[in-house]
Amino acid sequence: MPHFEPLHLPTLTLVIGVVLFMAAAIMTLVGVTQRTYRGYWFWTAAQWANMISALCLLLVNEHPWLTPVSVILSLQWPLTMLAGMRQFYIRSNFRTPPLTDLALLLGGFALYILIWRQNPNDVGARVATFSFVNIAFYLYTAWQVHSIRDWRQSPYLKAILFFLIVAAGFQIPRLLAALGSWGVPVADTNHIQQPIVLIGLVAAVMFSVYMCLLLTYERTEQDLRESHRQLRIMADFDMLTQVPNRRHFNEMASQTLRLSPPGSSALMVFNIDHFKQVNDESGHAGGDEALKLVASSARKILRSRDLVGRLGGDEFVALLPNTTINDALHVADRMVRQVDQGRSSLQQRPLSLSFGVVQIQPGETLPDATHRADQALQEAKRQGRGRAVAAEQEGDEGVFTTVRTLGINEA
Repeated sequence: MPHFEPLHLPTLTLVIGVVLFMAAAIMTLVGVTQRTYRGYWFWTAAQWANMISALCLLLVNEHPWLTPVSVILSLQWPLTMLAGMRQFYIRSNFRTPPLTDLALLLGGFALYILIWRQNPNDVGARVATFSFVNIAFYLYTAWQVHSIRDWRQSPYLKAILFFLIVAAGFQIPRLLAALGSWGVPVADTNHIQQPIVLIGLVAAVMFSVYMCLLLTYERTEQDLRESHRQLRIMADFDMLTQVPNRRHFNEMASQTLRLSPPGSSALMVFNIDHFKQVNDESGHAGGDEALKLVASSARKILRSRDLVGRLGGDEFVALLPNTTINDALHVADRMVRQVDQGRSSLQQRPLSLSFGVVQIQPGETLPDATHRADQALQEAKRQGRGRAVAAEQEGDEGVFTTVRTLGINEA
């Protein structure tokens, strides 16, 4: 049987310190060169404190007072990581307030100092106390991470939760070995310090660093998706009235027409009468309110399959699938009454609307139908405003066949 020499603890501690230094340096580099979020620097500070703890362990033979410094810097790791989680997931309802974390850290450190002062030469007592407190901190942190509302959706949070539990479990053999040596003089501390346990803990710490970086990138990806969604909304919708702009309306209307029976859809182009006068008398803010009122009134009375958009200025357009001209005229009348009702509740000046209505012919393009509806709208303006004019197609000429005075507004 081959014989393996036991791992030399000082050498192992040095290697662990180098690894922890690399982890802290990587997190610091990411923090200063990339976008980070609240809590990230808590995670980075936890890694630097771990690295300094390992450095202190290398110097305890020359400076025994570094022992408690090393202990508290090591014990802090799960609780400092938790402090970062509290900031990173600030909207989550954690099970205890942040002061509880600090109280636990100070209480655990005080317990270790008490045992150390009472038993300065009892290595088993010190290791058992340290392991017990560390296990408690890991499990407490895992319990808190489990309360984060996103943990079921985030694979990285699940991984962090898993490794916190594994890290606590790794220390159980060390705790049991130390309890067996409590009060007993120990010549070889390898069976208590258990280098393989220390290596496992460092591996868990390194994995958690990796997970923290992935959490940061996950949040960045979510923000990018949200920014893309917002940009898409800004590109597709008129920000003032919250209805599709001309381009987006034409895209949706063209798709709707392809899916509708030919000749079954009506198109309405409408605007506010004397809109310049509204702006002059009420200012641009009053004009904006009038535009928003017309758009909201249209959304209220139109069906879910109907489309409404803003062509520009005070001009709007609506596509009504499976609708006749006569039905479209009724829709226009209802829209005017809805605008008047909203205007009265907002105590605004009376508003008048004019409409041009067409039945989209089989094979007719949307731009051509919009042009005919706009001609009908101009005819409504010429005939006195506050009315709807329907246009029918006869050969290459448009014929205005129906004129209807709308609602109770004044022209």
